[in-house]
Amino acid sequence: MVITEPQPPSRRKTFRGLVSLAFVFLMASLPLAAAPQNVSGIYPHLATFNDEAECGTGAVVPWANRLWVVTYAPHKPEGSSDKLYEITPALQQIIRPESIGGTPANRMIHRESQQLFIGPYAVDAQRHVRAIPYTQMFGRPTGNARHLFDPAGKIYYATMEEGLYEVDVKTLAVTELWTDEQKKEGHHSNLPGYHGKGFYSGQGRVIYANNGDHAKEAFSNPTVASGVLAEWVGR
Repeated sequence: MVITEPQPPSRRKTFRGLVSLAFVFLMASLPLAAAPQNVSGIYPHLATFNDEAECGTGAVVPWANRLWVVTYAPHKPEGSSDKLYEITPALQQIIRPESIGGTPANRMIHRESQQLFIGPYAVDAQRHVRAIPYTQMFGRPTGNARHLFDPAGKIYYATMEEGLYEVDVKTLAVTELWTDEQKKEGHHSNLPGYHGKGFYSGQGRVIYANNGDHAKEAFSNPTVASGVLAEWVGR
């Protein structure tokens, strides 16, 4: 019977072992990626700001694996310092450089063109953003609706002051159908009320809901008739 003594490990094996052990200790010492701080479900880093007297959330829509948010200033039909925000699944907030602000409250996903229309912006499925200038579509956008005669190629935009536009979903070319009542000159609808809040299309009609009344009595007498539910056939 031959008894062999154990051989000492080679220098190469010893070196590999030390490197592996050092790597384990290094990885163990690295801090884990910190989760976004929240207080009772509120994430302070997602707060939004503007330079105007009021900053509110106008619309929020999940689209293209992101959450899209627009803020508004109180009365800015020609734009403001407000932004379009893109929020990732990891809760990273991205301020889009295409932002032009305003007082938007509209949003609609147009399935045929695979675009989200939110505020004055069109966001495609690859998250490319285009903005419609307020010089071309003046007003405070309050709603979107499907087009009565070309639903695959156009959508409607309505403003809070009764402006109505159709927009080509490919080129974003704007056609004014009714002039926003904040403009003195133009083709006005002259609806009762002064603040559009609801907008819809269906059954061969475009439906627009207005609230408020310009009469001074309406400010003190709640029984004064105000606002309107109006329809338009599109011709």
